[in-house]
Amino acid sequence: MEGDRRGPDSWVGWAFVVASAACLVAAGNWWNTWRSVRATDAGSLYDDQAEQRMLFWLTWAAIAALAAGVVWAVRRWGRRGVDGDATTTNGSGAPATHSAAAAGAGVVVDVPPATHLDWQVPTAPRLLHWTDRLRWALGVGWLVLLLVGVLAGTRMSTFDDARAAVASGAVREVTVAGALEAGDTGWTTQEVLWREGWTRHRAEVRWSGASVGSDVGDLAEQSSGPDDVPVLGRDVADVLRDAQPGLVVHRSDTWSLGSTSFLGWYLPAPQVFGPVLLAGALLLLFLVLNVPPTWRLTRWAWFWVGVTPVGAVLFALFAGPTPGLPRPRHPGERIGGVVAFVFSLVAGSLLHWGPR
Repeated sequence: MEGDRRGPDSWVGWAFVVASAACLVAAGNWWNTWRSVRATDAGSLYDDQAEQRMLFWLTWAAIAALAAGVVWAVRRWGRRGVDGDATTTNGSGAPATHSAAAAGAGVVVDVPPATHLDWQVPTAPRLLHWTDRLRWALGVGWLVLLLVGVLAGTRMSTFDDARAAVASGAVREVTVAGALEAGDTGWTTQEVLWREGWTRHRAEVRWSGASVGSDVGDLAEQSSGPDDVPVLGRDVADVLRDAQPGLVVHRSDTWSLGSTSFLGWYLPAPQVFGPVLLAGALLLLFLVLNVPPTWRLTRWAWFWVGVTPVGAVLFALFAGPTPGLPRPRHPGERIGGVVAFVFSLVAGSLLHWGPR
């Protein structure tokens, strides 16, 4: 029984090309806007927004172009495999008979002509399916994203963490973004950034002009809403200097308008990494729907595991054959969707990710 060497239809690749072109047009429009704003009002809020949106659409254009390249590469690999099978002959000139024993691959999974959300029991071992390479690429990309987040991102922290680090002497300088001008009322968001060892930390507070004179000792119990961001009655720099009078405070005129978080880390350039995360999630969903019968977990189980931050890596390693990893001894015994759903709830409460 032959392995499935089918690839995606050619129109899928062209659809990605059209999407990439549309994103390039949008990026070009925002680039023109950004140039105009930069010439008249450099450094303004609209200047930053135009630049971020230009990078956002450029990122999507690159993702769509990469997807088109992957689709056509998979189709070419599939045709090469089919042509190779067709030209294989035996000693008499007739086409050779393909079998699992002849291929040295044991029993092979029979993939239907149209792959649906099937509930077939997987058989191990099996020949490689064209989606296996995409699955491995997804796992590698997710690990790279995690590494970038740790090395170039900032750790999610709280104001209490910042004050404790300053009071202990472990941190001797911080950067504060945002402030209220003299005579201003209302409130503003301030960001505190500091470094402990190799790790950069970031915390948010709100400075309320209406809360002047509030007790600093009770700041941790105050919050402005469900996000539990502390509300201060004065500049956060002054509060931190109370904990360490010799603290060096650097001021910044800009702060993050939003961030993409991943496993407890704020990723740099959210306008780039946000679309990358979304593209990875869509690729994971595509693979769950199109891979041969999965190993170790059912499709529904892999779907629920995939919503966790580490789900893509687990899927890449254990949903099918992976070099260096043993195949399951009992492929018919798989974890179902209910257990995976409970796991996703527990893992989601421990590993936070998403936009802020």
